Amino acid sequence: MRAITKVQVLLSRRSGSTAIDNNAWHGRNVPAGMLLALATIAGARADDIETTLVAETRLEIPAPNDRRISRLVPAATLQQGQEIFYTVRIRNSGNGAARDVEVVQRIPENTTYVADSAAGPGAEVSLSADGGATFGKEGQLTVTEQPTPVHTPLTRPATPQDYTHVRWRLRNPLAPGAVALARFRAVFR
Repeated sequence: MRAITKVQVLLSRRSGSTAIDNNAWHGRNVPAGMLLALATIAGARADDIETTLVAETRLEIPAPNDRRISRLVPAATLQQGQEIFYTVRIRNSGNGAARDVEVVQRIPENTTYVADSAAGPGAEVSLSADGGATFGKEGQLTVTEQPTPVHTPLTRPATPQDYTHVRWRLRNPLAPGAVALARFRAVFR
């Protein structure tokens, strides 16, 4: 069984620019591929939007009367097949409302997206199966595979294993000091 320990559960970054390269963080002691979200906005300065990624796992605790209580705890150790609950906190630290906020989060490496798990109250959610180049609704994306030897490429519906990025577009302006939460789940492999 594969396990990873000392998972960094909290990453934070002011967007500073609309061109943060998530791939620049790859291989830099960011366990399980947890990468920063890319945020683009209108109506406020780009460096006023802060994104924070939190990774948690579910812990079941015995309770009286043969019951169990579940709670989310920081992901300290991951085991193969374990589900990870990711929360992207989107905070407007500026003095003006941020309109048209869009946040893109790469699905961490060594994980597989859990179908229908991406959510964000007041947000339009879409996914990518091509490294973040294009986005669409879950279940409506396709993947083109090049068979070997080279024949006609095959196009098939994308599966959760194919998804590479999640995008949230906030429908409403984000007030100064306000925080929006976006979530998704993935399974460690």
